Amino acid sequence: MRRLSSIGLAAVTVLLSQCNESEPIATLDSATPTAPVPVSAPVEVTFNEHIQPILSEYCYHCHGPDEGTRLPEDEPLRLDLAEGAFAPRENGKPVIIKGDAKASLLVKLLHSTDEDTVMPPPESHKSLNAEQIALLEAWIDQGAEFQDHWAFIPVERPALPEPDSEWSKQPIDQFIEAELAEHQLQPNDDEDPARLYRRLHFDLTGLPPSPEDVTAFEAAAAQGLQQATEAAADRLLATTASAEHFARHWLDAARYADTHGIHIDNYRAIWPYRDWVIEAFKQNMPWDQFTIEQIAGDMLPEPTLDQLVATGFHRCLPTTGEGGAIADEYLAIYAQDRTDTTSAVWLGLTMGCAACHDHKFDPISMKDTYSFNAFFRNTPMSALDRNNAEHPPNIFVPLRQDRTRNEELKTELATAQKELKDRRKAATSDFERWSESAVIEVTNEIDSSLSVHLPLNGDPENLELIVDGESTSKPAKLDQVEAPFGQAKLVSNKAIELGDHASFSRSDQITYGGFIRIEGKPTGAVIARMDPGNKFRGWDFYLQKGAPAGHVIDQWPHAASKIAANKPLAEAKWHHVMITFDGTKSGHQAQAIYIDGKRVPAGVTPNTVGGNIETEVPLRLGSRHNNDSKLQGGKVALQDFRFYRRLLPESEIASLASGTMLQTVLAIPAAQRSDTQKKALYDYYLNSIDEPSRVLRTRINAIQSEQAEIKKRGSVSLIMREKNEEPYAHILNRGVYSDVGEKVTPETPASLPPMPADAPRNRLGLARWLVAKDNPLTARVTMNRLWYQLFGTGIVETVGDFGIMGARPSHPRLLDWLASEFMDSGWDYRHMVKTLVTSRAYRQSAHASPDKLEIDPANRLVSRGPRYRLDAEQIRDLALAGSGLLSGKVGGPPVKPYQPEGIWSAVAMPQSNTRNYKADTGEALYRRSIYTFWKRTAPHPAMEILNAPTREVTCVQREMTNTPLQAFVTLNDPQFVEASRHLAERAIRSHPEFDARADFITQRLLARTLEDSERPFVRQTLDAANQSFSTDPEAAKALISTGETQPDANLDPAELAAWTLVASQILNLDETLNK
Repeated sequence: MRRLSSIGLAAVTVLLSQCNESEPIATLDSATPTAPVPVSAPVEVTFNEHIQPILSEYCYHCHGPDEGTRLPEDEPLRLDLAEGAFAPRENGKPVIIKGDAKASLLVKLLHSTDEDTVMPPPESHKSLNAEQIALLEAWIDQGAEFQDHWAFIPVERPALPEPDSEWSKQPIDQFIEAELAEHQLQPNDDEDPARLYRRLHFDLTGLPPSPEDVTAFEAAAAQGLQQATEAAADRLLATTASAEHFARHWLDAARYADTHGIHIDNYRAIWPYRDWVIEAFKQNMPWDQFTIEQIAGDMLPEPTLDQLVATGFHRCLPTTGEGGAIADEYLAIYAQDRTDTTSAVWLGLTMGCAACHDHKFDPISMKDTYSFNAFFRNTPMSALDRNNAEHPPNIFVPLRQDRTRNEELKTELATAQKELKDRRKAATSDFERWSESAVIEVTNEIDSSLSVHLPLNGDPENLELIVDGESTSKPAKLDQVEAPFGQAKLVSNKAIELGDHASFSRSDQITYGGFIRIEGKPTGAVIARMDPGNKFRGWDFYLQKGAPAGHVIDQWPHAASKIAANKPLAEAKWHHVMITFDGTKSGHQAQAIYIDGKRVPAGVTPNTVGGNIETEVPLRLGSRHNNDSKLQGGKVALQDFRFYRRLLPESEIASLASGTMLQTVLAIPAAQRSDTQKKALYDYYLNSIDEPSRVLRTRINAIQSEQAEIKKRGSVSLIMREKNEEPYAHILNRGVYSDVGEKVTPETPASLPPMPADAPRNRLGLARWLVAKDNPLTARVTMNRLWYQLFGTGIVETVGDFGIMGARPSHPRLLDWLASEFMDSGWDYRHMVKTLVTSRAYRQSAHASPDKLEIDPANRLVSRGPRYRLDAEQIRDLALAGSGLLSGKVGGPPVKPYQPEGIWSAVAMPQSNTRNYKADTGEALYRRSIYTFWKRTAPHPAMEILNAPTREVTCVQREMTNTPLQAFVTLNDPQFVEASRHLAERAIRSHPEFDARADFITQRLLARTLEDSERPFVRQTLDAANQSFSTDPEAAKALISTGETQPDANLDPAELAAWTLVASQILNLDETLNK
């Protein structure tokens, strides 16, 4: 929401009171005007260009669209519409009399010297200057013709201006040249080819060009700069680097981040959406499709996986899981966030300003805002995210390279499972022959998924531990009791460490448990790998007053999953207990408990496990680490404990549980066996004896294991879904969630072209309306944002505000031409990028002459080429790419590069799973910045210092500052120091001479060699550094040891440190950090 920066709330109250106390405007004919000031006005004064900016700034607050604050109360005046301005007042005359400014009450009030009648009132601290009053007078004298707001007028392709010279090469140039001519300016000549190519490379890929590419472009430019630029643009736009670069701009708008953002700020599983955006730009997805899939991909007929992932756009908003948060309040906040984001990104409107009252300036009512809210109010997403990384609705997303195989595995699994089902029917005759002479022996037979097996029988002095099929023996004197398979171990009187076993990750599927016998109502950990000192991270098999339970914990209690059987085990009786955990599921479906082969009712807390459950503490029998939760309150014996790295189906668990029982069944004559006993015996035969079934189960296990590996590499991603009911919302009086007003249905703002009558009133209908050709805003807003990204300032300077208080376009006809071309091209975004960067307007030299600095200081007229500081991500990526450290890996989970200690912990809740920052190692340290882990409450500090947004709200226009702290980052941050050293190493290894080494560095950072006049300064830096480091080898060693990569041991440390400083100095040049 745009803030009213010129008047605070208290001042507004005074202003309204003052306006209300004045006499009704229509009776102020006696207002004494001051003598008119002779100020010339343009020959033709137009409402949109000259008058509306004045009225919106000085009058609309009390006389604009907001009915609730319109004054005076007894006869409200509205000046944003012609019918209001020309309506007869109490005296029978309107405040504006067409063709007669002197007789118009509006002009008299502007000239008044009476504090009680002058407008604007003194309390507003605003007053019109003589030139503004002259414009109003001229406009009234010329007939006071109102116009619709320029941005709401339908887009029409304008006629092209006639070129004044040979300079123009395409329509963009014709518009720019015509505007420059009106201001007596000439465009600059073309930029030097190397500088131009560097600009082009950064604008299209976000990365610096290689020296080889610069040389090739210079050679091509010598044959024709236009053709060379077009060829280079085609080549660069087809690269993945280009897709990553444009995706990064979009992620600002989408407010993408890797955490929830509010309260605990836990990890959020949504990076597949980021990868979808990259792929969409890589494929040059038409913009209308790009829009529809993000707003309503789930509502398309038979949506694909990608279309579902695309809807993550509206799951990127900050959410909360805070205890005590009110669901209705946050559902209202979320709907308003989605409204604000959609309206800003596609419409360039500040609809949030009409959430508490009608918009003060734009023709957007509260009803418009809440009708727009209704499009986003029909989702089953709960208000509180429970700090769950996979807060539903969600979907599993394999890596793109795994998708084909993942679908194949689904088919293979379905086929194998059908064959196993068919075998169950066909095996009856074989079963009957076997059962005539069968003897069941319960064995310790394992399959490949049985990771840990503790038989817990036999030798009272030792404990056998079988890990992945390898048996070891550990001295462990434990009391023993009778059990199904001989003597079992009593685990309630002594704890035993078992080592680094039975570890698993958040997305794994596991099954664990065994035979257990209790006396009393014991409580504590039967077996565990859990660290109580680190928020209980890990897992356990637990007894809760005799009831079996299990925990899987990242940070207790906010990022965890717990299950506990509703009833305790019967005492003095052996039971088979197994617990399953499915890390691919969230909510209440992640865990289950089986007792004696059957799933039992249990209390389950939703799976809110965040990122990491692995711990360094060992597996421990009889307690958690350091004897925490040691078994108390009764005796516990355990036997045949098994830990599987897969989900065992219920039939297999039943077979494990029933082995001893079946020995008894076989002793019963076949004719006397109950149906339950017959089924149990048949299940045992199929699971343990029948070879065809065993082969099929082995195949199924292999398929499921491969699927599990794919799941580990992939991720769940948050998506949108629609409830099966008609969407609606309520107007919230004063924006208060609990003050519910009129019920409204989904609709677009009344001031814009309506949705077709037969269009569905849901997100899909909205998405199609956004990209309908009669929508006057989407194409204009999108092209203006692209112009801003390439030229540094938008044609409309307020990129996110096309409303009445937004800036007027510097080149309105050019903006309409771009919008028309965009739509007529089939919404071809890449075509538009190429059109812009191959224009001569873009290719101009960035040199600013004194005349241009005076007439066009901010380059709004495009009198020169764009030159401004690179974005935060580009600066970091420049250092990595120029040094040769940059990884080309695309997509995947977010990475954690270097970061000062304590940044996360200083702002994190104790239970947050993003409290402790641990930098990655290896390639992950050198990935492109688009993949950097984005924690909303503490973004990467270097990125934030260099003006990257926090991503708490949509951002379509970044701030641009220049501060000493930024230089502190680029001179001292380990990422930049390491990059400088790596670049220095390459320079030293490549060339023995000073000049060649210096040029090696500048070619990679500046896309040029040094000028002769520059070389002495670089030499001076090098010599001084060499002298300093030669006498202080420890300082040299400290400098070149920065970062994970090791310095080249074959190079002299002092020399390497000196060249590192040279590389750092050049990396920090203004020329380097600007495009």
